[in-house]
Amino acid sequence: MIRRLQSLLRTWLPSLLPLLLVALPFYVIRFHIGPIPTTLLESVILLFLFLFSFAYGSVGWKAGWNKQKTLRWSIIVWLLVSLAAAGWSLHPWTGFGLWRAYVLEPILIFFILPTLLQKKKDRARMQIVLALLPVFLLLWAIVQFVTGMGIPSPWNVSLAEGRRATGPFPFPNALALFVVPIGAWAGFTFFCKPKRWWFALSWIAAFFAAFLTRSDGGMLALLAATWVAMLFFKRRRIVALMLAGATVGVVFAFPSICDPLLHELLFQGWSGKVRLIMWGETWNMLRDHVFFGAGFGGYPALFAIYHKATFIEIFQYPHNILFNFWSETGLPGVLSFGWLWITWFRTAWKHSRSSFFLVLVVSIAYFVHGLVDVPFFKNDLAVIFWILLYFTTSSSLTEASTSDRIPQQ
Repeated sequence: MIRRLQSLLRTWLPSLLPLLLVALPFYVIRFHIGPIPTTLLESVILLFLFLFSFAYGSVGWKAGWNKQKTLRWSIIVWLLVSLAAAGWSLHPWTGFGLWRAYVLEPILIFFILPTLLQKKKDRARMQIVLALLPVFLLLWAIVQFVTGMGIPSPWNVSLAEGRRATGPFPFPNALALFVVPIGAWAGFTFFCKPKRWWFALSWIAAFFAAFLTRSDGGMLALLAATWVAMLFFKRRRIVALMLAGATVGVVFAFPSICDPLLHELLFQGWSGKVRLIMWGETWNMLRDHVFFGAGFGGYPALFAIYHKATFIEIFQYPHNILFNFWSETGLPGVLSFGWLWITWFRTAWKHSRSSFFLVLVVSIAYFVHGLVDVPFFKNDLAVIFWILLYFTTSSSLTEASTSDRIPQQ
């Protein structure tokens, strides 16, 4: 009976895995199991991990470990350093909870992917669902933007006053942060495989979803990543250079376009000024806590001591990718995650030039957006990061050979 159930799960789990992607926005549904806070997304993740362990046992976990030969040690170091950062946090209980949701569980998902996505059709199904997520979220955002329904305060104002869509998320930037890296990945993939129209649709949806949230950082990140992606392809390289030249010409020829653009790029708007003040105060904090930072979940409490501009609220993170990792995990976390990212590039380079360029394009989206926001430290964003890492490395881009198949128990 148990063997039959295991066989049934091994047959169906790869087909059910895309449901995990659909469940990513469910982190907004929060509850407690006894004293432990959790989310509906985390419950779905834990269910998948449990079913995987039951179906494949240690064989499945070992196969996932062996598949990631170049990445696994950098992953382990990041795992341990971030765990230590939760321990030295001002609020360790909160820190361990965030570490569980942002680090441990997404990494475990990453290690089960090689086993569950051995077949080409299963990988293709997963990629299609991932690509279509921005489309679904754009439709949600359009309904919100037109009707104003379901938008939380203070973004539920009139169109004239600057209404911003949020999708299923509690704030606008959460939607932009969700769709931008997926859009960058989908755009490059479409350039490689033009007949797969859903990747082009994914890019379009990601851009307009970011537009409806009024996320300048998100739109700029996606455009920058796409422009670099075009440089990889000879037929699109000239178009990319012409677009860059035309954009520069139009911007400087029309002051009505140039002035507002420079106003935002030079952080002269309200959002930019808030970030400059926050970064200055965060730097003062980090100068006194260079090595350890604030620890996982400790930024708001430690930052409060250095917060002088009281007309600005205290955010959960400093909204800069370097300061985010530095404050949450200290210098060891910055270095270990940097090593992981470098290893990601090296792994892709060993596979092919296109894989390397794909990692570059996705990285540009992350880093440009990360200049002004938090593209990693959130339940859904952490899972997306590891899924994209999987789909841009050789373990997911080659057909599984007979020797790579997971033995049936």
